[in-house]
Amino acid sequence: MNGRLQGPEGRTLAKETLEMMERYDVAPTPENYAVFSSFASDSIPELCDAMTARLEKGEPFNQTFCDRMYDEHFAIAKIQEAVMASSGAMGKELAQVRETLKAAEQHTAEYGETLAGAEGAFDENADPSQVRSVVQSLVAATNRMQERSRELERRLHETSSEVVKLRSNLERVREESMTDALTGIANRKRFDEMLRKGRRSADSNNESMCLILCDIDHFKRFNDTWGHQTGDQIIRFVAGCMTRNAGDTHTVARYGGEEFAVVMPKSSLMEANAVAEKIRMTVEGKRLLRKSTSEDLGNITISLGVATYRHGEAIEELIERADANLYKSKKAGRNRVTTETSNSVKSAA
Repeated sequence: MNGRLQGPEGRTLAKETLEMMERYDVAPTPENYAVFSSFASDSIPELCDAMTARLEKGEPFNQTFCDRMYDEHFAIAKIQEAVMASSGAMGKELAQVRETLKAAEQHTAEYGETLAGAEGAFDENADPSQVRSVVQSLVAATNRMQERSRELERRLHETSSEVVKLRSNLERVREESMTDALTGIANRKRFDEMLRKGRRSADSNNESMCLILCDIDHFKRFNDTWGHQTGDQIIRFVAGCMTRNAGDTHTVARYGGEEFAVVMPKSSLMEANAVAEKIRMTVEGKRLLRKSTSEDLGNITISLGVATYRHGEAIEELIERADANLYKSKKAGRNRVTTETSNSVKSAA
């Protein structure tokens, strides 16, 4: 953090941030604090503009919006830092390689001069002692040349290893920026990426693609009754149920807050409906105990909406239709799956 967050000014900012979060009913997570402290200190113009616009529209600072602000303005910083660090390390490594190559070039020239100087020592009238001296010089020069070649080979090998390590580090940081910290599944950024990728494939290859949106029923009631830590436990539980029932080619993502999504490329509406129903039944069929006290949290259920991609449509339209079906499930009594071609399917009593 910068100097503005130290001393009395920092304490004032922290107090203002926490008061603001409480005023707008925002969960006091580290990610949300980062977003609101930046808003309070006016340190990220793009973030401040987005939050001010939301205030002017009278829209709430729900968890979906807070997650998006964090992903857009903080998660990407990890990638940028890794790129800068990797660029510096790679620059040093390449500088050393250049020095080694320059030395090798000089040594090659010296070796050539040694050979040229020895040419006249091998005529038939040459003094044997002179020949012996020249041969010794050539052997020594050859040994030096071999040693320098080995040094160059070692340096190039080290550089190659460093490149692999840096590439792996960048990939790890990128993966972290695409992963939801609480659940370990894909975050909203990865969800958007996979949905765009699935759309391109569907349009190019005339394939099907489906989307499932899911919401935990009465989640606010759980949070208000048991607290945010238990709410986090429920979110992780639902994420696990979704991951176990999704296929290898599906992307399970935390869409925001207590909302989840499954991107299903090359899948029919019937297949998507079956996966959604398996997820719903798995969540409903398990008893969840509060970790800290082993108290029974009661019946946890989810509502789901399923939609299929229509070739050529905008991604937003697909999300809107899946969300509309999710709303129908909630309006019809929750704990249901609603698709575009079926009535609500309620769980068995």
